[in-house]
Amino acid sequence: MDKMQELLDDLYLVCQPIMLCSRANVIDGYEILLRSTKLRAFPEKMFLWFIEKDERNARLMAYYFRELKKLVDKHGNTNLSLNLHPQQLQHPSTWAFLDNISSMRENVSIELTEHCCEFDPADGADALQNYISNLKNKGFSLAIDDIGSGQNNFELISKNVQNIHTIKISLLDFRNTNEDSMFFFLNNWLNFSNRYNLKLVVEGVESECISNKLKNLGMVYQQGYYHGKGQVLC
Repeated sequence: MDKMQELLDDLYLVCQPIMLCSRANVIDGYEILLRSTKLRAFPEKMFLWFIEKDERNARLMAYYFRELKKLVDKHGNTNLSLNLHPQQLQHPSTWAFLDNISSMRENVSIELTEHCCEFDPADGADALQNYISNLKNKGFSLAIDDIGSGQNNFELISKNVQNIHTIKISLLDFRNTNEDSMFFFLNNWLNFSNRYNLKLVVEGVESECISNKLKNLGMVYQQGYYHGKGQVLC
C-alpha cells in the first residue's frame, strides 16, 4: 500500500449541524468536517501536505468524492457544506472534482475557508475573485467562512457579494471582547446580510443563553457545540 493510501485510510468525515432557530430549533444542514482516526481531530499537517501539490490533492478529492456520494445516496434531502481551502482552487484536480459532483449541487454547497495563500502571479491580481466567480458559474452555492479572519474580510465579501450565498462568523473570535461590543459587531453583519439577501450563520454558539440572545436579534442560523458536535452521519 502506498503512503498516500495509508494516510487516506486514516481519514473519516463528521457532520456538524447548522440550526435554524425559530419557534423550535431544526437542522438546516450540516458542515462536513475532516477527521483523523489517530488524532480524533482535524489532521491539519496531513491536509496541508495533500493540498500542496495537484497530484496529492487529486487523491484527496477522489476520497471526498467517494464519501460525498455515500452521504448523498443515504441523505438525499440533506444540505451538506464542504470546506475548500483557497489553495485548492489553484489545482485542476479540484475543478475536476467539482465537475464530478455537479449532479450533487442541490445538496452540496462549498464553504471557502479563511486561510491565506499565495496565488500564482500568472492568475492575476484578482485570482481569488475569479475563482469565486467560477464557482458561482458552475452552479454551486458558496459560503465564506469565518469572516473577519484571514483573507475573508469585508473587502472580499463586498467585491463578491453577487457570487456568494452565505457568510459565517465565529463567536470564538470575540472571546476577549465584551458582549455588548460583540453583539454590535454581529448586528452590523446582520444588517449587511439582510441588505444583500445573504444567509448569516453564527458559529461557536456554546450556550442556550447566547443562542437565545442571537435569535432575539434575528440571527437564527447558528452552529456550535450547544447545537451539536460533529458526528458521523448514519
